Amino acid sequence: MLLLLLYCTGIRFGEALQLRLCDVDLRTGVLFVRMFKGRARWVPFHRSLAREMDKYLLERQSFAGALAGPDERFFIGVNGKALSVSAGHTIQRLFQKAGLKPARGRIGPRPYDFRHTFAVQRLSTWYRQGADLHARLPWLSAYMGHDDILGTETYLTATPELLELAGNRLRGRYLKRKESEQ
Repeated sequence: MLLLLLYCTGIRFGEALQLRLCDVDLRTGVLFVRMFKGRARWVPFHRSLAREMDKYLLERQSFAGALAGPDERFFIGVNGKALSVSAGHTIQRLFQKAGLKPARGRIGPRPYDFRHTFAVQRLSTWYRQGADLHARLPWLSAYMGHDDILGTETYLTATPELLELAGNRLRGRYLKRKESEQ
């Protein structure tokens, strides 16, 4: 569930680990990310993620008991205790077992890369929709918990798909301008 939440919302790994049961509203599809890096924010998410989170909570009850209080951590291990940053090492081992990361070295995916993937996917979706990116980038920055677009730029990696989408948009604008000049 942790990996799915990171992928679907783009929140920071540490923010996800700090979530409490009272911070997750499955009915409205909103997370409350408490003060992290100087900011607190509301993070909306899709109802399909809410359904998966609901399944997780049902399974969670078998480890933590049905009487979990609202201030208890959302993510717990099989021992019923809150996940700590060492969960990142577990995720790295999963990546290694899946053949995505070598046993040694700093190459290969990291838990934080879900945040990068989220940002690029959001930008790609907006390109496909023909959205005004200059108007939407501040939204993405606020959603991701940044003060401004400069903090978000780090996550906007040029992928082949994103470059193709941007190139097609530029080509379309060029052709429209050329036609209007004739």
